[in-house]
Amino acid sequence: MRKRWCLSFCALLCMVLSGLVPNTHAQDALAVGRRDIIFLIDGSQNMGNTLFNAVREFIRKFVETLPIGPDQVQVGVAQFTDSPKLEMDLNTHSTKESLVTAVGRMRVKGGTQVVNIGAALEFVRTEMLRADKGSRISEGVPQLVLLLSAKQSSDSVAQQASELHRMGVLTMAAGAKNANQQELKQIAFDESLVFILKDFRQLLRNPSQVISPLITLSGVIVTEQPTEPIIEITTVQTQRIIRDIVFLVDGSAYVGEAGFAHVLAFISRIVDQLDVRPDRVRIALMQFARDQRTEFYLNTYNNKQDVLNAVARISPMGGDAVFTGAALEFALANHFTRSAGSRKRQGVPQAVVLITGGPSQDEVKRVADKVALEGVLTYTVGAEQADESLLKTVAFVPTLAYHVNRFDGLQSVVELIMTPLISVVGATNISDVDKQRDVAFLIDGSDAVGRDFRYIQDFILNVIEPLDVGIEKVRIAVVQHSENPSPNFYLDTYKTKEDVVSAVSTMTLAGGRSLNTGVALQFMKDTIFSAERGSRAAQHVPQFLIVLTAGSSRDSVRGPAGVLKTGGVLPFGVGVRDADVRQIEAISHNPSFSFTVREFNQLNTVQQRLGSFVTLSDEDIQRVIEQAETQGPKKDVVFLVDGSDATRQQFTVIQEFIRRVVENLNVGENKIRIGVVQYSDSPSGDMFLNSHTTKQGVLNAIKGLQHRGGRQRNLGRAVEFVSQEALHPRQGGRRLEGVPQFVIVVSGGKSSDNVIGPATTLKQSGVVPFSIGTRDVGSQELEIVSYVPNFAFTIDDFPGLYTIQHGLITTLTELSDEEIRNLKPQYPAVTPSGGDKRDVVFLIDGSTAVRGEFSNIRDMIGRVVDRLDVGLDRVRISVVQYSEEPKVEFLLNEHSTPEEVRGAVRKIRNRGGNQLNTGRALDWVSKNIYQRSAGSRVEEGIPQFLVLVTGGKSSDNVYGPANQLKSSRVIAPFAIGGRNADQNELRAISLKPEYAYTVTDFQELPSVERQMLASVKTLTTKDITDTVVDVANVFLGKKDIVFLIDGSDTVGSSGIAHIRDFILKVLQQLDIRPDQVRIGIVQYSDRQKTEFSLNSLDNKAAVLSAVKRLRLLGGRSADLAEGIDYVLQNELKPSAGVRPYEASQHLVVLTGGRSPSDVSGYGEKLKNQRIGCIGVGAGAADSRQLTQIATTSADVLQVANFPGLPNVQDRFIARLSGTLPEVLPDPPISKSTQV
Repeated sequence: MRKRWCLSFCALLCMVLSGLVPNTHAQDALAVGRRDIIFLIDGSQNMGNTLFNAVREFIRKFVETLPIGPDQVQVGVAQFTDSPKLEMDLNTHSTKESLVTAVGRMRVKGGTQVVNIGAALEFVRTEMLRADKGSRISEGVPQLVLLLSAKQSSDSVAQQASELHRMGVLTMAAGAKNANQQELKQIAFDESLVFILKDFRQLLRNPSQVISPLITLSGVIVTEQPTEPIIEITTVQTQRIIRDIVFLVDGSAYVGEAGFAHVLAFISRIVDQLDVRPDRVRIALMQFARDQRTEFYLNTYNNKQDVLNAVARISPMGGDAVFTGAALEFALANHFTRSAGSRKRQGVPQAVVLITGGPSQDEVKRVADKVALEGVLTYTVGAEQADESLLKTVAFVPTLAYHVNRFDGLQSVVELIMTPLISVVGATNISDVDKQRDVAFLIDGSDAVGRDFRYIQDFILNVIEPLDVGIEKVRIAVVQHSENPSPNFYLDTYKTKEDVVSAVSTMTLAGGRSLNTGVALQFMKDTIFSAERGSRAAQHVPQFLIVLTAGSSRDSVRGPAGVLKTGGVLPFGVGVRDADVRQIEAISHNPSFSFTVREFNQLNTVQQRLGSFVTLSDEDIQRVIEQAETQGPKKDVVFLVDGSDATRQQFTVIQEFIRRVVENLNVGENKIRIGVVQYSDSPSGDMFLNSHTTKQGVLNAIKGLQHRGGRQRNLGRAVEFVSQEALHPRQGGRRLEGVPQFVIVVSGGKSSDNVIGPATTLKQSGVVPFSIGTRDVGSQELEIVSYVPNFAFTIDDFPGLYTIQHGLITTLTELSDEEIRNLKPQYPAVTPSGGDKRDVVFLIDGSTAVRGEFSNIRDMIGRVVDRLDVGLDRVRISVVQYSEEPKVEFLLNEHSTPEEVRGAVRKIRNRGGNQLNTGRALDWVSKNIYQRSAGSRVEEGIPQFLVLVTGGKSSDNVYGPANQLKSSRVIAPFAIGGRNADQNELRAISLKPEYAYTVTDFQELPSVERQMLASVKTLTTKDITDTVVDVANVFLGKKDIVFLIDGSDTVGSSGIAHIRDFILKVLQQLDIRPDQVRIGIVQYSDRQKTEFSLNSLDNKAAVLSAVKRLRLLGGRSADLAEGIDYVLQNELKPSAGVRPYEASQHLVVLTGGRSPSDVSGYGEKLKNQRIGCIGVGAGAADSRQLTQIATTSADVLQVANFPGLPNVQDRFIARLSGTLPEVLPDPPISKSTQV
C-alpha cells in the first residue's frame, strides 16, 4: 500500500533532512504553526529515573520555545508500561506556564519491565486524539505523536500504527537501550523519522534532530485505496470465525517461570491471529495446579489488545501438584456458562485449550468425556513431563493433541493448532432447552403430617399442572423424608405427565418421628440431582428443588443447602406449622425464595407463585435470581493487610488470598461490600467500601493493588483508621443501617505499636475482626485483635493462607445476624513472660562526635524510664557508654527505684573519644552485663533487651558480635542510629530489621520511642527465643552464586532433602542481600528447571524460605553438560541478576551420579568466563567429571553419600571464600548508533 503526502509536507521534509533547522536553544517562542503534539513516553523500569528525567527535561525545554495556546500549539503527554497512563490531554493546559509546571512534576510510572507499545498507541488513538480531549484533527491541524521507548514491545504494534497513519497522524519514534529498530520503523510514518540514541540524555545535547520535524512537518497523509480489495490470509481465516475459547494453563512448578513465559508467548501468538471481539472470538484464561484460578472470563475483555495485555500480566500461580481433572471440571462449571460469557446456547462452538507440563494427580478421562458430552472441543498441548498418551485420550479426538519436548518448542505448535482451532466443530446439540426443567420435591413424610398429607399431594399436583411434563421436557422427582430420605420416584422414572400425576396421587405417607432435613438435602444433591438418576444439569437444564416441611430439623441444613446452591440447584423452601423459619430461609436460594403458611390448607397461596418461577424462561430465571440476590445478606468486609517492607516479596500471595475470598462472596453495592487497607508506618486506604459497586470492579481493584512499603508495622494505628475511617458511612460503611461489619487482619510480624486499646475499642463497637498472622506475630497478639479466639489463625508463612481460606469463607457466609449478636467479644489479658519484669540495657554513643547532642540521648533514657515500671523486682535498667572502649555507668542491680535511676541518668556526661568500636562494645556488654553478677535475670527467663543508640559507623566489625548476641536467643537488641550511622549495621545488630530505627538528629528520638517501647513492653521470652535470627558470620564480599543441583531419580527424595539441608546450613552463614551475596538455584536431570534466579529474591529470609520449599525435579538421567549450558545461557547473565563488574561469579554443582554427556569442555569455558566452579559429589558421582569442570582440584569435594554432606561444609565455605587471581577487564564502551 503506497502513501502520498501534500506538496508542502514534501518541501518541509526536504528542509528537515538537509539540516536547515532552527536553533532551539533560544528561549524566544519559535514561529510554529498550529499543531497538536503528543509525547508517548516509556515509563517502565527500563528507563529508570535518569533517562526519564532526561526525557522530561527535553520536553520542558522544548515546550518553553513554543507558542502554547488553544489556537496555537497544544501538547499532550502519556506514559506507558504494560498499560498506558495519561499525564495530560491536549486541552488540559492552555498556557505555557501551567504546561511547563505540569511537565516538571511528572514522575516515572515504573513497577514493571513490560512495555505494550501497541496498547499505548491504541490509547493515543482512541482516548487522546478526540475533539473533547483537544484534538483538532477534524480542522486539518497537523497531529504529531513522538514515541520514546527503551525496550521492544511485548505486544504487536503494526495494526495500531497503521490505524494512526490512516487517520493522518504523523508518527515519529525515538529509541534507546533495548528498543527494536525494526519495530520503530513500523511505528513511524517514514523511516527517516526513526531516531536511535545511545541513551535519551543525547536529546538534551543535540535536540534539533528530533525537534525539527515536530515544529515543521505539516500536511495530512492520504492513503490510496487499491482498486481491488486485498485481504491478508489471516483476515480470510478469522473474519467469519465465531468461537468461545478457554485456555486452561498449568501454572505449577512443573512448568516453572521460564516455561510459563513460553506458554504465554504461545497463547499470545494464537490470540494475535484471531478476530477477538464480542460478536466473533471470545477468549478466557484460567490457571491450575492443585487449585484453580480464573484470570479472566469470556466476557471480561472486548478486544484483542485488552486480552493480550491481560495475558502479558499473568504470573504462574505455583504449586507442587497438578489436578487436571479438577481444572477441567472447574472450567466447565465456571467458564462455559452464560454469566461467564459463553454463547453455547446460541450455537457458538466451544473450545478449551489445555496446556500442561506435568502428570495429573487426579482422574482426567472421565471429566474429559463429560466435557465432550457438553459439546466442548478439547485441544491438548503438552510439554516435558506431561503424559502424552493421556493427553490424546483427553483431547476431543487424538489428532487435536500436541506434544513438544520443551516449552521453548511451543511456537512450532502455533501453526499446527490454528487451523483445527478455527475450523473443527463438535456435535453440539442446541435444542429448545427453555422448555426443559428438572424439578424435585423434598417433602415432610413424618408422622406429624398425618392426615394432612393429601394437602401436600394436591400442592405438588397443582405446581406441575401447568408444566409440560415429559422425559424430554420437564422431569419430576418426589422424595419424602423424616429420619432418613425415602424416594417415591426419580427424575427419569416416568416418561409422561399422566404417569407422574398417577404416582403422586397414589403416594402414601412414609412416616417417622423426627426430621433430618440436612441429611435429606445431601441425598438430593448426591442421588436425585445426579446424571444416573435422570438429572440433566450437565446439559445446562435448570434444576429446581422445592422443600416442604412442617417441623424443625434436628440436624444442620445450612451446609448441605449451601452445597446444593453452589452446585447449580435453585432451592425454594416452604414451611408449614412448626417449621423453623430460619431453616427455611437457609435452605432457600435466598430469603425471598422462602414461603411460610400457618396450615396445610393454605398451601394453595404458595403453589401459583412457585409454578410461575418454574415456567419462566432461562433469561427471566437469571434476572429473578439477580434481583433476589440484591435482597440477600448484607455485610461490610474490610481487609487490613500488612504492607510493610518485610512483606514485599509475598504481597502477591496476600493479593491472591483476598481475591479468592472475594470470589466466593456475594459482592455488590446492596450485598457484601469490600474494602482494603494496607498498613505499615501509617495506614493507607487502597479501596473503600463504596469505591466499587460490582464484584468485577472489586476484583479488578484487588488485582491492581500496589505494595506500599514502610519500616514499621503500626497495627494499632491502622485498627484506629479502619474503625474511624474505613468503616465510616462516608466511605460506604453501613453500621447505622444494622449491617454486620467485619475486619480481616493479615499480619507478617508483631505490631510495632500498642494494639490492645484500638482492638478493644473496635470490638466494643460491634465490629467482628478476624486475625491471621505468621508465627512471628504470636498467638497472644492474634487473640487480642480477633473477636473471639476461634477467629484467630496462625500460619507458617503467607503461602499457608490457602489452608485457612475455606474456613474463613464459610464463617463469613454462614454467620447469621443473630449468631453475631449472640457472640460475646473476648479481651485476653496481656501476660508477658515473667509478668512485667524486664532487664533493659542502654548502650550509648559517648564519642566526641555526638557531644553536642548527648543531652538528647540522656533525655530519651529518662523518658523511657518514666514509662516503665522500674524496680528491682520489676524493670531493671543499666547504661553503658562507649567510644573506643565501653564504660559502664551503672549495672542492672545498682538502683532499686525510678528516682534513683533517673538521678543516675541525669549525672551521665559524655566521655569523648575519636572513634566508635561498636563491635567491641556489643561483645563486652554480652559478656559482662547479661550476667547474674551484674543484675541480669536471664537465668530466671526474664526478657532481656539491649537498646543501642549510636551516631556513626563503627570502626570495627559489628557483624560477628551482633550475630553472637542474637544467637543466644535470649537477648532482643534494638538499634537507633543518627544521620551518620550505617543502616546495614543497624539492621544487622537488631533482632529484626523493623527494630532498627534512623533519625536525622537525636532531637527526633521521641518519634521512635513509642514503637520501641511497645515492643519492649510486649515481647516475651518465648517471642525472643522463637524469632528466626538472620545470622551471617561468613563474609565473602560481593558474590553471585548459582547452585546447580542434581534432581534426577538417582538422588531421590531422601537425597534432595540432604542437599536442601546442606544448602540451608551454608546460606544461613552468608550475608545474603542484593548488594552483597546473591543466590540462584537450578535443578537438572534430563531437563532443567530454575528454582529462582540471582535477582528473584531480595532478602535472606525469602531465599531460605524458597530453599525449604525445594522438591525433587525427577528424571531418568542427570545430564550435567546440558545443566551447565542451561546455567550459562539463562542464569549467569546480567538479565538474571549477574553483576559482572561488581561481584565474582560462582557455580556450585551438587551431584549424585555420572553425566551421560561429556563435560570436559566446560571447565575451560567456565574459566574463560571468569566463573569459579566447585564440584560436590556424593555416592556414584564421577570424580573425573567433577575435576574437569572445577576451577582447581581443591574445588572437588566428595562424600560417600548425601547424609555425609555436613562433613565437607567447612571446606566448601573455605573454597567459596577464595578469589580468582586475574583482574576483571573494564566494561566495554559501546559506540552510539549513527542516525
